[in-house]
Amino acid sequence: MTLRRALVGFVAAGCLFLLLEVIPSHREVVREHLVAAVPTIVSLLGLLAFAVAFWAWNATTRRIVQVVSVLLLLAGILGVYFHNAERLGMEREHEERKAEEHEHGEENHAPPFAPLSLTGMGVLGLMATYPKWKPETEEG
Repeated sequence: MTLRRALVGFVAAGCLFLLLEVIPSHREVVREHLVAAVPTIVSLLGLLAFAVAFWAWNATTRRIVQVVSVLLLLAGILGVYFHNAERLGMEREHEERKAEEHEHGEENHAPPFAPLSLTGMGVLGLMATYPKWKPETEEG
């Protein structure tokens, strides 16, 4: 197995694990904010793209991996913003949510840097497509 395929397989597994973690944790939030569905969508897209690229690495799958990797990067950066929006000055929404949580007796804070896992997978995906590496050869 080449390093490229290992990286692509690792990112596919990462997308699977992230998908399994994001679906239950974002279920309630998606009902309020549609943007919370983005990590689920890009994780599923990443899982499919990287799994296909793992099994059939060629010029087409390499381009697909590059596009999906950029999407993962952007989704991770935007996710950090949305996870930290109330800490960055959106006080009114924060106060409303705080009052709502107090009524229901629950307190739920988004982990501030959790979306960076998407960004990391995007970086690894781009590393797998780095053009200056030696061309792959068939291994026995």
